[in-house]
Amino acid sequence: MKPRQVPGGDTWFCIRRNGSVRRKGWIEGGPLAGIRRIVGARSDEAVELCIASDFRRVAHKRFARAFYPRACGLVGMEVAFRGEIVRFAPTHMLAANLGFSRALERFLDEREASRDDFAREGALRAFRAEQYLLPPEDGRGPVELFRGGTLVEAASTGDTDCAADLEDGIGQWMLRNLSADGALPYKYWPSRGTESPADNAIRRFLASLSLARLGELRPSAEIREAARRNLRFNLARYFRAIGGGRGAIVERTGAKLGAAALAGLAIMENPASEEFADELAMLAAGIESLADDEHGFRTFFFPAERDGENWNFYSGEALLFWAEAARRGLSIAPSLERCASAFERCRERHYRKRNPAFVPWHTQACASLFAQTGRREFAEFVLEANDWLLAMQQWDGLDPDLRGRFYNPRRPEFGPPHAASTGAYLEGLADAAALARALGETRRASSYERAIRRGLRSLRQLQFRDWRDMYYVSRTRRVLGALRTEVYDNAVRVDSAAHALLAAIKILRPMEFDSRPSDV
Repeated sequence: MKPRQVPGGDTWFCIRRNGSVRRKGWIEGGPLAGIRRIVGARSDEAVELCIASDFRRVAHKRFARAFYPRACGLVGMEVAFRGEIVRFAPTHMLAANLGFSRALERFLDEREASRDDFAREGALRAFRAEQYLLPPEDGRGPVELFRGGTLVEAASTGDTDCAADLEDGIGQWMLRNLSADGALPYKYWPSRGTESPADNAIRRFLASLSLARLGELRPSAEIREAARRNLRFNLARYFRAIGGGRGAIVERTGAKLGAAALAGLAIMENPASEEFADELAMLAAGIESLADDEHGFRTFFFPAERDGENWNFYSGEALLFWAEAARRGLSIAPSLERCASAFERCRERHYRKRNPAFVPWHTQACASLFAQTGRREFAEFVLEANDWLLAMQQWDGLDPDLRGRFYNPRRPEFGPPHAASTGAYLEGLADAAALARALGETRRASSYERAIRRGLRSLRQLQFRDWRDMYYVSRTRRVLGALRTEVYDNAVRVDSAAHALLAAIKILRPMEFDSRPSDV
């Protein structure tokens, strides 16, 4: 049987106008200077190119070894089945946010065939591809791409310029995407140009907190008003009185300690905090009701069967709420001794089963408590925990666009690599670096600062920075300045932006400590 579709050459092209596909296919290659003419691109259209090479057969049983997530955007996939050959170019898969397994499933579904049918009759090849972007004819020359984007280099010294660029882009994205009633999109798919129906209150209140801090960093009536509107929206949507003078952040799936703590933090730091004094007092009472003599904190108001989930995150968020309430001298704050006791319970449990998710929130809480008390155990934990965390950051032997992220492939239970994770770890490391400098711990401070520079590189790599990152995006205002989840997953989530913004603000405005003995 003759193939019904055979790629016409070794070069994939996709003509795009304002991000939308006009025409695409495979051609015989030629000089870059002549490609626009060959494919018939107009002067106002961009052309995406992949020049394929290094084809190699892939046995069915080795599919996952050749076509794994980290290969997406670098490796293409050729599918041969019942006389038909179809190739999936790396940049096409990135732009469509299409993984290898899903691409094969769609191919088979369209032909009403099963995986078993494909195992009997199909064949696979993987290939590499040089990648280029030919912009519209406006004086800009061809751009060589790596995994569909341009590479960001880590700063050799200093990190404020990178942090400032990151902060400015995210801040502008938040202002552009804030609705009239104060909502920010929780999750947005650039490839589809649509918002996801998913939701998560914790991540929404992270954005409220980050907007409030941005308003302090960059005095701006527009930012302060955005912070007020966003907090009002989130509290109206989620805050509920749950009895006994307590308040909680209630979602369809339950009420979480972490959501109450982040909502409380967002209120304390908001320019309209007095407007929400009643909600703050009730949230504080709710958090107090989940304090636990054995584990430091329980994690769910309800349902009861979920209590204990996400303890590594929520216990630190609650302790940070307590510490910051105490630092402000609020009547809702527990005593510093009570904070210390809760920290000791949390630290004991952490040491029994260490998890990196515990580190950034408890680092911030302990840094705040040390600034208030000068107590040795708070500083020691910050330094020891962040020393341990450094091994999670990836650098050598990794694709250049992945360097600086936090992920341990030998411990997948710690979670996948993610923009939000990198941002959260940098929040803690920023406080750890400031503390190390204050204590004269120059070696440690240098190690943390290097990790911060590398982490900023990773976050800037994930940020939609300019037209070269958005050549496949039709609604660019919805993504410019936001962060992709990973270099091979372009979904935009509000917590990715919020954590990165909070980290950048901490780097630009480091925490201050009174002079303490250098032997703490």
